[in-house]
Amino acid sequence: MSKHKAAFAILLAGGLIMVSEPAFAQGARDWENVPVDTNILFLYYTYSNTEASVDLSLPIEGVSVDAHVPIARYARSFGIAGRAAAVQLIVPYGFVTARLDGTNLQTHSEGLGDVNAVFVMNISGAPALTRREFAAWQPSAYLTGSIGVTAPTGAYDAGSLLNIGKNRWMLKPQVSYGKYLGRRALFAVNGNVQLFTVNDKYRGDGRLQQRALVGVDGHISHDVGNGAWLSLDAVYAHGGTTKFNGVAQDNRQQTLRLGASGSVSLDPATAINVGFTRSVAKKDYTPTTTTFSFNISRVF
Repeated sequence: MSKHKAAFAILLAGGLIMVSEPAFAQGARDWENVPVDTNILFLYYTYSNTEASVDLSLPIEGVSVDAHVPIARYARSFGIAGRAAAVQLIVPYGFVTARLDGTNLQTHSEGLGDVNAVFVMNISGAPALTRREFAAWQPSAYLTGSIGVTAPTGAYDAGSLLNIGKNRWMLKPQVSYGKYLGRRALFAVNGNVQLFTVNDKYRGDGRLQQRALVGVDGHISHDVGNGAWLSLDAVYAHGGTTKFNGVAQDNRQQTLRLGASGSVSLDPATAINVGFTRSVAKKDYTPTTTTFSFNISRVF
């Protein structure tokens, strides 16, 4: 095996590039109240480019990973004890390619991603309302809690360098707070913790453990005319150190991504959303990531 090819294999198998779980983040106004008995179908396309450095002694720049991820997301709202609640199901499918910059070496993987189910319930500020009641309701500050469970349904081959699924369960409790700044602006902040079970088939028969990963994302959005809004977005992740066969990898995350997003309504039931983020602060060993997302949603 050549020096270039060996470095490529080590980078991919070593888990320096985390592409096996397609990224999915809540948007600027995902937690606003909706009437009970509302169904929403979202169809997403997400593109992510991750750039990891290689040993500087090599005459190449690094590894680039391109992930194209269509996502289907379904949500249904209802009421519990007079509060708004909902369930969501998120199903990704990934097309991922990794290539060694400056060479012809590359590898590809595609398949179903890990399916995610989410239960959401408002704590304060978002009562359960019929569509008629909702039309006359004036929004106020809200506090909402949720818990998501990701199942290891994704395509996973213990002998492959690149996988779509992670071969482990993930639990994600989250709390979301929103406050309206006047009639046309909304400040929202979401805090979450991701908890992982063990992947006992990592690099064949290895054992991969990961500590809790804490995340915070904030959004300031403003209406632009009728049926459209723009948002400035920030996403921060901390923790998530991994162990391989009991040996700590010293790869704690401290990553800040900034970006912008927006939405426009095509009619009262259909909207298009776009978003963009990029890493602006991180540890030297953490790959730089750029993401672009597009989705169309339909209420029925």
